[in-house]
Amino acid sequence: MSMTAPHRLIDKQKSQSGFTLLEVLIALVILSVGLLGLAKMQLNSIKFTNSALLRSQAVFLAYDIFERMRANRTMAVNGAYNTAFDTVVSSPPDCVSSTCSTAQMVTFDLAQWKSDLAALLPSGGGEITPIVAGGMEKLFTISIRWDDERKNTVTAYKTFSLRSEI
Repeated sequence: MSMTAPHRLIDKQKSQSGFTLLEVLIALVILSVGLLGLAKMQLNSIKFTNSALLRSQAVFLAYDIFERMRANRTMAVNGAYNTAFDTVVSSPPDCVSSTCSTAQMVTFDLAQWKSDLAALLPSGGGEITPIVAGGMEKLFTISIRWDDERKNTVTAYKTFSLRSEI
């Protein structure tokens, strides 16, 4: 009897050898999958933070042009600020260092606004449209669009629209 007991103990040790190595490998696979998930969450966090920044810039720029329109209300009501996305304002007057007329101020405001859109938003553009056309408009829609895609192959425009009365 004393001979068989040590023999059985040795057989059990041989059959369990390598089991700890298998547990370590499984733990490494689970850990690596978890770390990959954590990295993906971090990348999404950066992407969404950047999108939120661009949307905040769009809101700021929409309110900026509304305030410019309110400051020059007569010209805005007469439709002087109405513009499309692809409209380019060329050679604006210098209204910072000299006095401008209300018509020159419209050109200056639109040029400044379009320049800010292009500088602060990737492929940024803006449009100002009256809600009711054909008369003394007081309600306007400001639409701002920008490219929110990080890849160069596909353009995914986001649009922010704000309606307000001046």
